[in-house]
Amino acid sequence: MKTLQKIERFIGQVKFAVIIILVFAIYLIYGTFQESYHGAEYANRAVYKSIGFMLVQFLMFISIFTATLFRLPFKKNLRGFYVLHLGLLLLFIGSFVSYHAGIDSSILLSPNTPSQHILSQQEDELVFTSPTKQATIPMPFSASKKMINQTIGKVTLKEYLPFADEKLEWVDHDAANSSNHSSTYLLVNKMFSEKITLSLYRKSEFEAGANLGPLSLHYLPSGFFECFKKNTSTFVLWDSAKQACIDSATFQSSKAPNGMDVIKSNYAQAEEIFIPRLSPLPVYISEEKKLVIKQESPLRLLNRAAFQDKPHLFLFGKNIAYFDRDTEKWIGQSFDKEKKFIELPWMGFQLELKNHYENKYPILVPHYVTPIQDNNKLIAGATKALKIEINDKGSTKSHWLKSFKPLKINLSDGEYNFYFKSKSKKLPFQLILDKFRAQKDPGTNRDASYESFVTLVDGDTSKHHIYMNNPLKYKDLTFYQSTFQKNPKTGETLSGLTVNFDPGRWLKYLGSLLLVLGSFYHFVLRRKIVSLKGKSL
Repeated sequence: MKTLQKIERFIGQVKFAVIIILVFAIYLIYGTFQESYHGAEYANRAVYKSIGFMLVQFLMFISIFTATLFRLPFKKNLRGFYVLHLGLLLLFIGSFVSYHAGIDSSILLSPNTPSQHILSQQEDELVFTSPTKQATIPMPFSASKKMINQTIGKVTLKEYLPFADEKLEWVDHDAANSSNHSSTYLLVNKMFSEKITLSLYRKSEFEAGANLGPLSLHYLPSGFFECFKKNTSTFVLWDSAKQACIDSATFQSSKAPNGMDVIKSNYAQAEEIFIPRLSPLPVYISEEKKLVIKQESPLRLLNRAAFQDKPHLFLFGKNIAYFDRDTEKWIGQSFDKEKKFIELPWMGFQLELKNHYENKYPILVPHYVTPIQDNNKLIAGATKALKIEINDKGSTKSHWLKSFKPLKINLSDGEYNFYFKSKSKKLPFQLILDKFRAQKDPGTNRDASYESFVTLVDGDTSKHHIYMNNPLKYKDLTFYQSTFQKNPKTGETLSGLTVNFDPGRWLKYLGSLLLVLGSFYHFVLRRKIVSLKGKSL
């Protein structure tokens, strides 16, 4: 009993209060720096919503509450002290209510489309579907990588990375195949430098082509180079299965009524029809009289005339080809030990072959990083990732789910799908974006302000104009204009609103008012009263 009383008295002492306040101040300073350099989400995960910071706030509350109890029953000369400490207690209670019952989310509005779900800005969930199961699993609220080790049927959730960047890694093929090679090139001139990784392997995350401004890159099988280089005809036909070039003597060229080229080839005693402007693959006419592309065909037809007006670079692993408009000829060149760089005919560019593999393919593997913020945007650590292990027929394989790309895997019992989504809540009403408007700073391309014109539907409809310092307030919710973005598929502008609900706000306001009044009385009026009494004596 005595030990408990000593603990209670220690907690109620000024020394303990000073220690806790200093620790609280250190936390705030540390959190401010973390938010400035690493972003608000990292600061919340690492500092503001950490167990340590919550414990410090709880001890502050206990210290203030205990100090108040020790000064009961009520004494007139401590009226300012009671008011001040009541204000502090109300501030803590209000903050606690806001943390547990408040809403700090966002909503993305599409033009003329009702929106009703608000999304948490920091809490993520995994949505997992299989032929027999469907589950939504919350991800750990952590600032560092976290082991999960949760198994659901064939699926095991291994490791969650709340902040990650991707690094290039090379993975061995099941079997070497020269038509499935992969390469990394360095394209450079005096003003520009870019690494480009390309792959023909179907399991790779890298494509077989890229666009760099006006320059288009096309990555093709290495065996195609000699065919491309030696063939002088406009059309080049290639058998990707046999790695063989098909003689142009087998071609018959004609024009369709719409003006498109139609090429017929009697290769391997079978007639194939190509329409180069439609596809490099052969086509056939279905029973419904429609053109259908033969997706499984190994044949490819290339119309070289279509690549002569603009810069196009064909890459064949260790060889390249391009059309030189000065000589009006196709040029083929090869990398070797003595020729590290190949000069290109555009803006002083040079090309270097950094890596070339016929038995490996490139993938991007997430690695945990501490995020870095610049101009309120993450320039490092902007990706969330989850390592997933799947056991199918006794074989276990690892896959990475990334926040910007759903994961689909076909197994022996059907299709498995995984994707991240923000934790959401459904509003009791709908918002529809009627119009979005952004204004630029004069003489620049920098956004100065943006505003949304919305329709609110809740039985009746009402029109609202949301812009900076003019939020929409409805049913205890406040909607602030915060951002906008382009829909990459449709090109439409989407308006982003921050949604806020703070049920503890009135307690915090009342606590702040009492804190000011109590401090003024305790440190100003009380001293004056004591001073006047002393003079009168």
